[in-house]
Amino acid sequence: MYMMSIRRISICVAMAFIAIAMVACKNDTDTVLTKQQSSIESYLTGGHKPRLIEESKVGESLDENPQFYTRWDMDIYRYISTYYDEGREDRAEIYNGTKFDMVYTAYIFNNGAPAVADMFATNDPDSIEQLKQAGLNTSYEWSTEPMSITLGSSSLVGGLETALEGCREGDSVEIYLTYIEAYGNNYIGKVPSKSSVVWFIDIVDVKE
Repeated sequence: MYMMSIRRISICVAMAFIAIAMVACKNDTDTVLTKQQSSIESYLTGGHKPRLIEESKVGESLDENPQFYTRWDMDIYRYISTYYDEGREDRAEIYNGTKFDMVYTAYIFNNGAPAVADMFATNDPDSIEQLKQAGLNTSYEWSTEPMSITLGSSSLVGGLETALEGCREGDSVEIYLTYIEAYGNNYIGKVPSKSSVVWFIDIVDVKE
């Protein structure tokens, strides 16, 4: 009976340690995520040029064409700089299943305007030239051809898929993702685990 009691106590103690570890891990994840959400929103409404407002506040703005960002669940943020372009509403729109080509440059997001050193993927010749001018490694032979995508059946991370829907041909788009909607806990190329990222995308051709 004594040995059984000791065993039960040991099991309970072990389970308690596991529960504490799980809580600590969750708190750490919540802290990282909260900081990334706050950092992205602070940049978009402060240091970003132009300064942006959240889409829900557009109706309150006194500006004729207020520049705004759209947010999904505080983990996906999108800014379309061409939103007010004349004739935009007549251009082909991207829906689930739409095929389109895009030119992109992606950066690790470090709380401010992207730096060349934070670039981790691109097919934009101008961005590759920036890397060369900065003396950074360009030996990985990135393609300079537009990337062909079918929305909903591509290798893009889910956050990008969500934010690209509703964009139109000719749009220039910025998409900011917390690590939850980017690469999660994975270490991808030069992107560390739990990194927030930003993609600059030009929609060059929508195939209706």
